[in-house]
Amino acid sequence: MEQSHIAGIIDGIEIRSAGETPRAAILSVGTEILLGDLTDTNATWISQRLKEHGMEVVHHVAVGDDLDRMVTIVHWLAERVHVIVVGGGLGPTADDLTREAIAAAAGVELLRHADLEEQIEQRFVAMGRRMAPQNLKQARIPAGATAFAPVGTAPGFGMTVPIPTPTRVYALPGVGWEMRDLFTQHVAPELIEICGARVTITRVLHVAGRGESDVAEVVEPLLEQRDDVVLAFLAKSHEIQVRLTVSASDRPLALAKSQPLVDELINALDGAVVGVDDVSLEGVIVSMLAERNFTVATAESATAGDLGARLARIPGASKVLAGGHIVYSDAAKLRVGGVDPELLKRHGSVSSEVTAALAEAARDQFGATFGVAVTGVAGPGAHAGVAAGTCYWAVAMPDGTVEVAGRQIPGERSQILLRLGTTVLDLLRQRITRFE
Repeated sequence: MEQSHIAGIIDGIEIRSAGETPRAAILSVGTEILLGDLTDTNATWISQRLKEHGMEVVHHVAVGDDLDRMVTIVHWLAERVHVIVVGGGLGPTADDLTREAIAAAAGVELLRHADLEEQIEQRFVAMGRRMAPQNLKQARIPAGATAFAPVGTAPGFGMTVPIPTPTRVYALPGVGWEMRDLFTQHVAPELIEICGARVTITRVLHVAGRGESDVAEVVEPLLEQRDDVVLAFLAKSHEIQVRLTVSASDRPLALAKSQPLVDELINALDGAVVGVDDVSLEGVIVSMLAERNFTVATAESATAGDLGARLARIPGASKVLAGGHIVYSDAAKLRVGGVDPELLKRHGSVSSEVTAALAEAARDQFGATFGVAVTGVAGPGAHAGVAAGTCYWAVAMPDGTVEVAGRQIPGERSQILLRLGTTVLDLLRQRITRFE
């Protein structure tokens, strides 16, 4: 397909007027989304890509497998945006109606594509599977559309819907990896034609140990005069994310533009930033340990192995994660964790004393530089007279000292466990710097 190099023009049709902010919508198709049976992670990924190309995503819409409703929502969105990305509904079954709906919205017929039929048939041959005849339904594409050859079994396509105003519509499969591949191959190049050579990126500062309002109190005054930066906060179970969105003509320039502000905020937040962008708290810890030839071992009661798993997800963890114990029961704390029975009897399994002993034992048993341990009651109710949310964490250090702390951690069970793990990992991060 030959494309114009004037931003906003595709196949000679003006999609966006000069100077107009490019707007986009994502239309997710499937009754299963409306019923809550499926989490729409595709829409999240597409939003991120559209933003990177400088588009303002103004609508996320989900629609069930109903032809009339789909046509209505395509027309409604076309009045408001320049680009619609439709995900799902391109399969071979009777409830897959995306092709029919977009054709009806554009006022055109579906056309059979023999080349697509052959490609679909060859996909089944390559998989060693019999192809049901209804799979050939997937090779019918609206007249005037540009077909995207399937990377799985479902072709996608792009076309301009003229009603009510020219709007570029892209139909992509609902299978995640197929959708991402076709978007990258076919949709992304067209977005440059529509939006121009401009990228938008979001820098993310991961903040631990501080509340959202505390973080905002520090950050917001530093951005009061920055109209070129969009600031947002995202409160997660285990961290606060400070999100800075900036635009430039290309990604390196956007990174360079944002870096001084990122550095300023890291300094202003005084050690609370535990990672930047895709670098997580766990990634920072693995890097810090590796740089110093240090290791860490874990003894986990409440988190039951999650600390070790979080560290192990980071490439290079095998060099720094010496090992770990899950000491969920009192018996495990005695036999595996090496806790003195009298200490356990006197203070209880969820206590600063037992947690400190577990951290020391983990360090010594595995011959690690550091030992970390957690105990707690994650709920939903109390256990052995200890209230839900009561948690302790400890770091045993190479000089023989142990730092232990505890408090009530709010939230549901999963939130308490995630916050507890992040709290002890952040304490480890801070204490690693004491030893070189």
